[in-house]
Amino acid sequence: MRGLTLRFGDGPCLFQDLDLQLSDPCWTALVGPSGSGKTSFIQLIAGLERPSRGEVWVAGRQLDYSRDDQLSLHRQRVVGTAFQHFHLQTDKTSLENLLLPLYFSGLDLTEGRKRAEQFCEELDLSSLLLSPVRQLSGGQRQRLALARALMNQPRLLLADEPIGNLDAQSARRVCDFLQAQRKLGLSLLVVTHDDLLLEGVDQILRLQDGHLSVESRPT
Repeated sequence: MRGLTLRFGDGPCLFQDLDLQLSDPCWTALVGPSGSGKTSFIQLIAGLERPSRGEVWVAGRQLDYSRDDQLSLHRQRVVGTAFQHFHLQTDKTSLENLLLPLYFSGLDLTEGRKRAEQFCEELDLSSLLLSPVRQLSGGQRQRLALARALMNQPRLLLADEPIGNLDAQSARRVCDFLQAQRKLGLSLLVVTHDDLLLEGVDQILRLQDGHLSVESRPT
């Protein structure tokens, strides 16, 4: 990110003239007070928002000048997103929701089903694979949305409070799942205040009062 500025309408800037370079692979947490712009920050990297000014580069592509169809491909092939609004299709089964990203990307559904079954086993969702999403609890939907974000095997996962509504056992399971994906080369930028996730990252960024800084590096 170079000179990144974001404001909505005539309101004040959420942040202004931010510069940031993350290594590949990266394992980074983003923290800051409510309303500081953390969710908007990762939506810029996902190509779901466009900056008011400045440049956003991800995997060699400048997103702020990309067309909508190019941004759609970016979300299919480069980044996976797991936000607090899960956007699951509640009338479809868990498996159907997991396979949708592969269907729209034209990828192999047979291999995709194997991946879906593996993810669900690791996230304790196997018994719900053929259940309609409307029957799932909030925590189960949260884990399903995380699994769906990784179905296309993205290079970078953008996650917003992925264990925020989970009990301790499920939260640990999610962290173990993410660490397993890390060993396969996944990068992560996660919005969180949870110590369990913060313990596993390489660096912590703080977004506050429009400024971005490295808060600490876990030892």
